[in-house]
Amino acid sequence: MCGIIGAVADSAITPVIAGLGKLEYRGYDSSGISILQDERIETRKVRGKLENLKQNLLQQPIDGNFGIGHTRWATHGRATKVNAHPHQCGPVSVVHNGIIENYLLLKKQLLQWGHTFHSSTDSEVIPHLINHYLSLNMSQEEAIDKAIRQLEGSYALGILISGETNNLFSIKQGSPLVISQGNEGFYMASDALALGEDARKIYYPNDNELIKLNKKEIKVCCKSKTINFINNSCSNSTITKGSYNSFMEKEIHQQVDLIKSSIVDIQAVVYEKINFKNLSKISIVACGTSYYAASIAKFWLEKYALINVEIDIASEYRYRSPIINKNELIIFVSQSGETADTFAALKYAKSKNAKTLALVNVSNSSIAREADSVLEIHAGPEIGVASTKAFTCQLAVFYKMSLAAAEHRGAIKPFEIEQLKTNFMKTPQLISGILERSAELKNLSKKLCEYSNALFLGRGTLTPIAQEGALKLKEISYIHAEAYAAGELKHGPIALIDENMPVVVVAPKDSLSEKLLSNIQEVQARKAPLFIIGDSYIREYVNLKDDEFFELPAIPESILPILSVIPMQLLALHCAQLLGKNVDQPRNLAKSVTVE
Repeated sequence: MCGIIGAVADSAITPVIAGLGKLEYRGYDSSGISILQDERIETRKVRGKLENLKQNLLQQPIDGNFGIGHTRWATHGRATKVNAHPHQCGPVSVVHNGIIENYLLLKKQLLQWGHTFHSSTDSEVIPHLINHYLSLNMSQEEAIDKAIRQLEGSYALGILISGETNNLFSIKQGSPLVISQGNEGFYMASDALALGEDARKIYYPNDNELIKLNKKEIKVCCKSKTINFINNSCSNSTITKGSYNSFMEKEIHQQVDLIKSSIVDIQAVVYEKINFKNLSKISIVACGTSYYAASIAKFWLEKYALINVEIDIASEYRYRSPIINKNELIIFVSQSGETADTFAALKYAKSKNAKTLALVNVSNSSIAREADSVLEIHAGPEIGVASTKAFTCQLAVFYKMSLAAAEHRGAIKPFEIEQLKTNFMKTPQLISGILERSAELKNLSKKLCEYSNALFLGRGTLTPIAQEGALKLKEISYIHAEAYAAGELKHGPIALIDENMPVVVVAPKDSLSEKLLSNIQEVQARKAPLFIIGDSYIREYVNLKDDEFFELPAIPESILPILSVIPMQLLALHCAQLLGKNVDQPRNLAKSVTVE
């Protein structure tokens, strides 16, 4: 999940530091940089945010033509300066994103060979292995190849080697990596967004393709292969918070315009990608917030298109030996398009000759390139670690997919499809109305954030919204929260309910409201602090204060999930702000989960 970057340029430190700033969403436990200066490698590492590294470099400047950098999300070893990357052994300095699964065996062997280790990371074995083989008079390429063949796990590497010929090498196995050619230099990074304005052309290397970058060229080692660069479509413009206090707050408010733009050609883009008539089943594979979007998609597709839908947590999918049908479509959902578990599940499905579709926010991501076809959610760059606008954009695409499938399969009448389209067209205005009342949710948050635990409840399509609400609260405020389908309350969770267990209920009027009301009564009977996101119909049945009930406008049932998640996002945002948490960079989390 770490971010890596490297550059060969007149002043390599400039693009490396700038790139690390754009990669900090991948991890911010520590950071570091190695610069090849006067034929020797100078390394600086700090604990904490990138700003600490910038201050270090201001006090003791370094520069050179070759550089690599790293921003860390800790896996092996605590977040300390000594565990920060780059890791160096002799003339070799390495930055690593991934996990080396057999590092203990390799470390034991290297210790026997006389090597001394300083960190507790898995990554440090890599420069030691390479340096060991260099000491046996192997060439730089041979030493790297020999070392790489011993690694088990996933990796994207930037390898800086000083010597008679100075080179920057890069190689990957199962982790994202992009190579770039510009007018002013050559670059490598774990994400195209990290590349600077000079990075006009990019190349996505295959696994175990060793790339060498120096002042003269970029080449694939050990192969007579020409690199076919493509134009870099990623925006390298500076992304700012504008007038907002955080990127998350900005991205919550961006949802109005994003949903508005998605209304155009509600179904046309889906028709181009999928023939629903011959499908007997759709499977959707995702993690985290994307999994909750998939859960809502299951409701919509089964209700409107009358097609069997199965959903899977990506990290579990390939371990249960799923049966893949001939006429089955498998959809892989990932905001970044780099989620390691989802990518591995996709490769498993491809090995079984499955029809695959990627639903992603990054069109040139690993998952997008691997799948048979791609649907973009067009959410734009999402900087806040806790996903908001990507979730609603995923829902928008799934809603359009459900209507296209319903029409393709003749599952519901044409006038019903037109009504569902009309409902969707109301969402931007309704979202805007909720956002304008953010202060009301802040008043509710003031009460909720006094507690250290919370229980979220919903029914039907709003169960995943309750789950997403609990996840958001956990992610950025660190309040422990769990979510259940309200009908499950009596099957165990009710034992937790007392005057110290607040319960948040997602309860706008829908076909299950009457059943949900009985669950609300069960909560009230046990004197639990109760907070409801509902409408005027629900409010008639409960006696709550204004700072305990957020009243939604009348909303068509088909679009309730899209609208109901907005208060969940604001609730979590306000709780985190009131508790003084870092909203955009919550502890222990990274935006893109690129390791298992």
